[in-house]
Amino acid sequence: MRLHITNGNLITPDGPLRADLLCDDGVISGVLDAGTRVDCDERYDAAGKLVLPGFIDPHVHSRDPGNNHKEDFDHSTRGALVGGVTTVLEMPNAIPPVETLEVFEQRRAYHEKSAWTDFGLWGLALGESNLDQIGPMFAAGAVGVKLFWGYALHKETRSLIYNLDDEPPENLLMPPPNGQVLRLFAEVARHGGLLAAHCEDKDVLATSQEQLGHPIESYEDLLAARPATAEATTIAIATEFAKATGCRFHVVHMASEAGLEAVRSAQRRGVPVSAETCPQYLTLTDQDYPRVGPVMKVYPPVREQRDQDALWNGLNEGSIVSTGSDHAPHTVEEKNRGFATQPAGGVGCETFGPLLIDAMLRGRTTAERLAQVAATETAKLYGLYPRKGVIRPGSDADLVIVDPEASRTVRNEELVAKQPVSPWHGVELRGAPVATVLCGEVVVRDREVVAPRRGRFVRAEHAAASVG
Repeated sequence: MRLHITNGNLITPDGPLRADLLCDDGVISGVLDAGTRVDCDERYDAAGKLVLPGFIDPHVHSRDPGNNHKEDFDHSTRGALVGGVTTVLEMPNAIPPVETLEVFEQRRAYHEKSAWTDFGLWGLALGESNLDQIGPMFAAGAVGVKLFWGYALHKETRSLIYNLDDEPPENLLMPPPNGQVLRLFAEVARHGGLLAAHCEDKDVLATSQEQLGHPIESYEDLLAARPATAEATTIAIATEFAKATGCRFHVVHMASEAGLEAVRSAQRRGVPVSAETCPQYLTLTDQDYPRVGPVMKVYPPVREQRDQDALWNGLNEGSIVSTGSDHAPHTVEEKNRGFATQPAGGVGCETFGPLLIDAMLRGRTTAERLAQVAATETAKLYGLYPRKGVIRPGSDADLVIVDPEASRTVRNEELVAKQPVSPWHGVELRGAPVATVLCGEVVVRDREVVAPRRGRFVRAEHAAASVG
């Protein structure tokens, strides 16, 4: 299969380039002068459009298997593909969780049957109970291991417990104590891997909830019960553990100015700490709650305008190296419950790319920085570079073609997700992905999937991984 993309504005590591792109058998084979005539099987005219490396969404919870009524891998990866994502990294907390090499291999085979995008897999870190599985999962190609540092898990299913009152104490598996976490850092470092965590200190959260003095009834209550201090505290502890062990540590879904300051402090001292943020924190604030409603509830919570502004600064200066959707659907009924019983999380992988494109066109960042945080630096962080994340000969021909003059309105009824409830419903976005190219084939045109399913497992190679 030979694909010739003509007259595009390529976003390359060396900057924008008006040129043609030639793709042979799934790989970028050449960057040509604009208008070069070549024999090909398909030609796509990208005149007036941006051609970026295919987006990588490193933070996806497809609920598959175990909670398929909420979502499944078919829907999540198909929605991601429509939004310009060509690789998803699947989080490990489905049922059963990816806590052993055996489950890792089972999950790989299971998802290969339904993947519309290429995909990688996270492993789950539980502390000492699966410390012996960390090395084997990295050897099998895990992109990282995830620690839910501030969450209790169900002892049998390992599913997240959003509200401790929902389960009797005997069913709870509490986060490992910090002594065990330090050993985990050392073990991940020993294998050259990446450790990531949900950073909210459980004791700060418990005390804050107690001080609130009543169940969470408003968005102000939610922010009081889950203060930014909880995020910054865990990041600070992780920084010391990373410094002591040499482990690469990654903060997922960072939401606050306080968290960012903790990351910056570590980076200034040369500690191997990196961070991700998400479109919800870059495009929403607490002032959006009256419009959006309970579907906006995520953990850590969306905070104030100053937090959003700080996160954009961190992204543009390089303190934040990656973006992810934290796609974590619940049912429509669950998301319409009151604050006290509603689970946190929402639909996001399909709008991940369009929201970042809109922000770029509104001047919050540049096309070059968008390509870095949504593709290139994410690929480097997770051991997928240079196969993924970059427009250059020899890399996979995974691309998203963006029309900066287009506009689209997010509508729940048009989303691919099984539970189509978006906090951006009704929001008009500037620009749009008009084509997605996976493995050298145009697979999406104007939101319509036009090619058969062809997603593949991608193996992380952490020996070659770097940040930034």
